[in-house]
Amino acid sequence: NKGVEYLVEASAAEAEAISATLAAVKARQVNGEVEQLPDRDRGSEATPSGKLISSMVKLPDPSAASNTPPMVVAAETGGALGGMVRQLSIDQFENEGRRVSHGTPENATAARKLLDRQMSINSVPKKVIAHLLKPRGWKPPVRRQFFLDCNEIADLCDSAERIFTSEPTVLQIKAPVKIFGDLHGQFGDLMRLFDEYGAPSTAGDIAYIDYLFLGDYVDRGQHSLETITLLLALKVEYPHNVHLIRGNHEAADINALFGFRIECIERMGERDGIWAWHRFNRLFNWLPLAALIEKKIICMHGGIGRSINHVEQIENLQRPITMEAGSIVLMDLLWSDPTENDSVEGLRPNARGPGLVTFGPDRVMEFCNNNDLQLIVRAHECVMDGFERFAQGHLITLFSATNYCGTANNAGAILVLGRDLVVVPKLIHPLPPAINSPEASPERHTEDTWMQELNANRPPTPTRGRPQTSNDRGSLAWI
Repeated sequence: NKGVEYLVEASAAEAEAISATLAAVKARQVNGEVEQLPDRDRGSEATPSGKLISSMVKLPDPSAASNTPPMVVAAETGGALGGMVRQLSIDQFENEGRRVSHGTPENATAARKLLDRQMSINSVPKKVIAHLLKPRGWKPPVRRQFFLDCNEIADLCDSAERIFTSEPTVLQIKAPVKIFGDLHGQFGDLMRLFDEYGAPSTAGDIAYIDYLFLGDYVDRGQHSLETITLLLALKVEYPHNVHLIRGNHEAADINALFGFRIECIERMGERDGIWAWHRFNRLFNWLPLAALIEKKIICMHGGIGRSINHVEQIENLQRPITMEAGSIVLMDLLWSDPTENDSVEGLRPNARGPGLVTFGPDRVMEFCNNNDLQLIVRAHECVMDGFERFAQGHLITLFSATNYCGTANNAGAILVLGRDLVVVPKLIHPLPPAINSPEASPERHTEDTWMQELNANRPPTPTRGRPQTSNDRGSLAWI
C-alpha cells in the first residue's frame, strides 16, 4: 500500500494544487497501481508558488502495516512546520485543503489578489502586441477611445521602467540592428515599415536583428498612444533586442503643448488621461540617452552641440533626469542640429530657440576622432528622403515618419546596419491623400483632422535643407 508519509502545507494558495495531486495519488492506490520510484526520481511539477511537489511528498516506510492509512502532516501557519502540526488521513485531506483555503480568508484573498496582479502584469504587453502589432491589418479605431485603462498602462509602464532602470545611460548594442528615427505618433508609418522590412516578432526577424528607436515617439501625429504603448510592450517582451532612447518630445513640458497630453485626455477622459500622461512622463525620465553600436557607431536623438566631446560625458548623466534639472550636455544631446551643409563649420545659433546651437562638420570629425568612432546617427529633423548624410558621410540624419504633420511630403526611412557595419537605408513614401466619400462618418473626419489645428498653430521645424521662414526664433514654431 503506497501512500504519503508527510506533506508540508506551505500556504493557502497551494492547497488546491496539492489536494488535486493527492487525489490523483489516492486514485492510483484505489486502482491498485504501485510506483517504485525513489524520491529523487519523482516528478517535479511546480505548485503555484514555484515549489516542487516532489520536495513535499515522500514514500512511507515499507515496513509499515499495510492497513495503515496514508497520513498527511498539515502545518497551520505553513513554512517548515513552523506552527501547529496535525496528522490527517489522506481521505480527509481534500476537505482539509478546503478548510485551509477558506478558513483563512485574509491569506487566501491576498494570495489571489497577488496572483491576479502578477497575471495582469504579465499579460498587458501580450495584449498590446496582439492588439497593435498588425503590419498589414491595423486600422485606426473608429471611435478614438483607447483600448487600455489606467491600471493596464500602470502595469505596462512599471514593467518597462524596471528594465530601463537596469540599463546604462548609453546602451551597448551588437550589430545587426535596424535604426528608426522620429515617429511622432504616426503609427500607420510604423506598421508600414514593419510590413515592408520585417517586424519584431517571433514570426518576423527579432531572432536575427535588433531594433533601435531614437526617440520622439509622441506628439504631432494622431496615434501617440498606440506608438508608445506598442514600443514599450515590445521592450518588455524582447528586452535584449528592442532598444529605446529618449527624444526631446519625451518630456512633460514639451508634450504638454504638442499633442500627447491632449490625446491622452481626448481618448481616455480627463481624469484618466491626465493620470496616464503623468505616468508616461515619469517613465520617460528613465529612458537611456544614447546607444553605442559595436563601439563604432553612436546613436542619439539630437546631436553633440557645443559641449559634448566624449561619450563619457553622456554616460555620466544620472537618471531619472528631467529637462529642467538637466545640464547643457542633455540640452545639446536632445536639441542640437548640424549646420545647413558641410560648408558651414563651427557653432552657429539654432533657429529652434535661444541657447541652442548648430554644429559644423569640423565638430563631427573632432568628436569621432576623440572617441574612435566611424559614424553618428541622429534623428530630430525632418529630411525629404527620410535620411541625409552630413560631414562627408560621418553623420546621418534619420526620420521615419512620412509627410510630417501632413505638409512636408517627405519620405520616411530606417537604416539597416549589418554585421559588417555597412549601412543600408530603407524607405517608404507618403501615401496619397485619403479621399473622403460623402458617406464618411463624423468619427472618421475627427480621426483624420483632429491634430491639424494644433499643428497649424504650432508649426513644426522646417524640413532640413528647405529655406526657413521668418518666424520668431524664440517661438514654439521651431520645436
